[in-house]
Amino acid sequence: MYTEKSYQENRQQLKRRLLCIGLPVLVLFVLMLVSFFVRWPEAVTVILSIAAFGLAIFCYSMFISPLRAYGKHIHHALNGRTRQITGAFLTMEEETVWRDGVQFYPFMISVGDKKEEENHRLFYMDANFPRPEWKEDDVLLITSFDNRVTAWEYVKE
Repeated sequence: MYTEKSYQENRQQLKRRLLCIGLPVLVLFVLMLVSFFVRWPEAVTVILSIAAFGLAIFCYSMFISPLRAYGKHIHHALNGRTRQITGAFLTMEEETVWRDGVQFYPFMISVGDKKEEENHRLFYMDANFPRPEWKEDDVLLITSFDNRVTAWEYVKE
């Protein structure tokens, strides 16, 4: 599912966004500093300060933070401590959930008797990939970091 190439593409996209967003923010910060030293009217300094900090916070939360979170997720998927578990597929939610800034589809597998809830395990499938067409009772081998799926395959019985 994840490759080193996808991680590098994420890093390149992050660099491009930082450059595109950083330049306008930097210009506003420089103008704000100039307004301190040149003694422009106080209102100009206040407006430049609000614009610079507002633009920086908005751009970080909308464009940088999600990309960083997804890059961290890919890094953990590639380099983190993973484990494998085999179980029968039970259900997958239709709606996505957000975990640590990444969007996932939650799903359940059973590692033993399906009727006992203590045998149910919750995992998260990356919503950036197509939803798998699993059917109930399909036996799957799930490789995961924490409870986030890094790879999966059908188990032949």
